[in-house]
Amino acid sequence: MKIIDQQFLKLKTMKNRIINTAAFILLLFLTNVKMQAQITRGATSGEIYIATDWYIGNGGLHYAILHSTDNGENISLQYENILTAPPGEMKVGQVLGDATPGAIYNWGWNELWISFDYGESWEYREDYPDYTKYFTGVNQGLIFKGNSQGFFKSTDYAQSFELLPITVTCPFTEVGFSEPEFYGIYGEPGLYYNFVHTVDYGQTYTEIPIDSTVAFWQVSGKYPEISRGTEPGELYLISWWPEAHYKIFHSTDTGYSWTLKYQSNYINLYYWGVQYTAGKEPGSFYVKRSRLNDTFDHSLLYVDYSSDYGETFTTYFHELDSLYTSITPIKKPDFRLSAFPNPFSNKTTIQFELPKNCKNYVLNICNIHGTIIRQFNIIGKESQQWDGRDNMGNLVSYGVYLYNINYNSISSQFNKLLFINQKQ
Repeated sequence: MKIIDQQFLKLKTMKNRIINTAAFILLLFLTNVKMQAQITRGATSGEIYIATDWYIGNGGLHYAILHSTDNGENISLQYENILTAPPGEMKVGQVLGDATPGAIYNWGWNELWISFDYGESWEYREDYPDYTKYFTGVNQGLIFKGNSQGFFKSTDYAQSFELLPITVTCPFTEVGFSEPEFYGIYGEPGLYYNFVHTVDYGQTYTEIPIDSTVAFWQVSGKYPEISRGTEPGELYLISWWPEAHYKIFHSTDTGYSWTLKYQSNYINLYYWGVQYTAGKEPGSFYVKRSRLNDTFDHSLLYVDYSSDYGETFTTYFHELDSLYTSITPIKKPDFRLSAFPNPFSNKTTIQFELPKNCKNYVLNICNIHGTIIRQFNIIGKESQQWDGRDNMGNLVSYGVYLYNINYNSISSQFNKLLFINQKQ
């Protein structure tokens, strides 16, 4: 992961380091990949998803989400959009696999979406602020996110998020094998890199200097990255070196020692996009390489697959021209949601405009942890007053609250803020 907290990177000492929540939030979210280029493991052996640029045709540049169940030998087109997509249409960003078969997330352009049918149809989940990072793949439906507002956990496929009470954190870049376990790398290219491991969301963590023969440089914005393997303590580290080549290292002791498995030839990063991920099968590792063809009208995709922990690879080639079957784009539900006055002391009016196909919709008032304290049936309405009372009729204390609308079994997930500025 590319690390964006430049102040943190310029720290002179490697010990007595206090990493607070704000530092973590800035450090967390860098990525060295294109917004529309990513590879992620699926929930089953041999399964991968790829987000990539596709071809130039009617409407301009097309992007695609691809799916494979045989390590990339065969791929199917699941979704597409054009760069200049109409407002509200889902755009291909980065893909993240869930532990649930068929479940896949797409995040980018400040929006999070989820599919439960291998990427064929999608449900809008939420808008998110810049510098947000998502983590998935440990348990079914479990997804984490971090941004300037804190670090959050969802156990219902991102329908609702709970703010975690974390005050001291390490720089996470990869989720581990259990719910509170994370891995990370931070440092300054040409000086040092450290590997960090936590089993309690970073409230305590182990910090291990990385040998300079394992990770020392960054090339064209590509910083060292961690990808978890299939067994506890098993990790891959991918580092880039001058003259633009990468090395794959493997660890079975949670980063205390690393074994070199592979070193690539020179790669011209001006033309090539390169991303990677470990797979679900023991020993499986994937490298996705892509570039435009010689006439610059479509992409050439190479999937390098290893079954021996990144030591040797089989390459599958796909020419992504316009002959793939087109997929109907998915649009974000068109709704509006606001409250006035806000802040308020006695009552506020929440106004909304919902998509025409909405059914069974309710307005939720939640505390800062996402727990519903008041719910309104708003069918047939365009507004709803709230007098600051919970479902039991008790006045809530002053502070910050959230509100959103659930409909068709999914949520608007705007989680907009309400402020009660004094006790009533």
